[in-house]
Amino acid sequence: MRKVFLVDDDVFVRKGIQTLVNWEEFGFTVCGEADNGEDALEQIVDMQPDLVLTDIRMPVVDGLSLIEKVNNEMDNPPSFIVISGYNDFKYAQKALRFGVQDFLLKPVDQNELYETLERVANTITIQTKSMGNIQKMEAVSIVRNYLMEEPESTTLNTIEHPISQANEFTFLKIEINGLDLDYPFIETEIEKELNEFYSLDKIAFYEDGIGYYCLVLTDQFLLSNNLSMKEFLKKFQLNLTNKLQLPVIIYLGKTVDNIRELNESYRIARNSIQYKYVFSKEHVIIPEMVENNSIYYIDLEQEAYDTMMEYMEENNIEMIKKQVHTMLTRAVSKQFAKDAFKTVVNRLNHEVLTLLKEVDGYEDKLEHFKLMLEWDRYPITLNQLEEIWFRFLSECSDILFELNQNHVKGTIYQVKKYIHSNFHQHITMKSIASKFYINPVYMGQLFKKTYGVYFKDYVLQVRIQEAKRLLRQSDMRIYEVAERVGFNNPDYFVTQFEKIVGKTPSQYRKQLTNKIG
Repeated sequence: MRKVFLVDDDVFVRKGIQTLVNWEEFGFTVCGEADNGEDALEQIVDMQPDLVLTDIRMPVVDGLSLIEKVNNEMDNPPSFIVISGYNDFKYAQKALRFGVQDFLLKPVDQNELYETLERVANTITIQTKSMGNIQKMEAVSIVRNYLMEEPESTTLNTIEHPISQANEFTFLKIEINGLDLDYPFIETEIEKELNEFYSLDKIAFYEDGIGYYCLVLTDQFLLSNNLSMKEFLKKFQLNLTNKLQLPVIIYLGKTVDNIRELNESYRIARNSIQYKYVFSKEHVIIPEMVENNSIYYIDLEQEAYDTMMEYMEENNIEMIKKQVHTMLTRAVSKQFAKDAFKTVVNRLNHEVLTLLKEVDGYEDKLEHFKLMLEWDRYPITLNQLEEIWFRFLSECSDILFELNQNHVKGTIYQVKKYIHSNFHQHITMKSIASKFYINPVYMGQLFKKTYGVYFKDYVLQVRIQEAKRLLRQSDMRIYEVAERVGFNNPDYFVTQFEKIVGKTPSQYRKQLTNKIG
């Protein structure tokens, strides 16, 4: 019988769950219980249960902290089911990152709990069978210890294990691309594929974050299967892709001749992930590809963002699609790192959402809002990124266009946009109100309500910001800067600049020069 441990600060909840379920029907027996995370941690480490049911909010140590501590302290931690009275997405999201099997809400529905237990029991059975025996778990423990900054060498030296007897070791990161996939199923399928090979005691395999799995190969494993590294990678990647029907990318670390150097192989494999979009057409990325190419953590030109925003405001869906492709293609050509792509996407998304918020609320109108908010939690290919980004932006554009057509705040946004384009000219509230066919007094009130600042003060802020940029980036004289940003009187410009910035234009420029010197 497998062992299950119950954790909840409410004794009646614990007793209720204990009596609600016919545990033997699912192959479990309740081995213990605790009313707080601290006591539970000690007992779980001691009793080694297969499954833990825990609440989230408890005294001393909460449920999520308990799960994290158990995962850190145990080489073979149990499966977890969270039962909580709080329907909070943040809790469920964090629980998912910790590998929790399910997140159930109180009061617990018996049928829902039974379905979860049946699925978890099956998962545990499959995992146990697929790993085969204790040696596979020891292999993972050995590998993980050698990946630590300071391996526990005294402990590891006492372990006699086939993987540590090999002559060469190579670390692989397996990346399964897609959004919100069935990761336990994927892990099981990878293990099934590995089980087609011989000498599994000469390798180590384990899950390593959402969509990522680690595999350590040895020369003895390859020799037993009469395969070169290149032949194995080609066969393994192709079979996984066909079996999962998902894009599979493998990142290869360099081969080392001492298990104590495995951390270096791991580091290269992990860092190679930053090259995935540069080599977007490759299924296997090897160290030589990384060594002979550079990647950059930079950004696209402002023009790219401005162009996209124009298409968004015009609701030109065809051009939005082309601009998405252009921006991503340009990032590839400039050899952006994976994290730099994330910066580009999130920067534009922030501008779009800020614009939508200025015009009206948006969260309840955006079908793809949650997906786009979380996209960078998952590994996705360049094509997948292009597709979901376009869907999100086109949806935002539709809503923005509708709001700008039907809502008076859309007019106020156009007023703000007009200020940014014409601040260097003589503009007044009356002249702009006339241009947009709106009452000047009402426009002033709506502008203040929308942006939290009076119209006149906002125009002044825009002009001063541009003046600061010119003082930093040019050698124009003060009166020339004043004229360029819309001040007819240089003395008045100096007075207003000092009032807002706290120093005169000359002092501002001199301070920058001193810093550079």
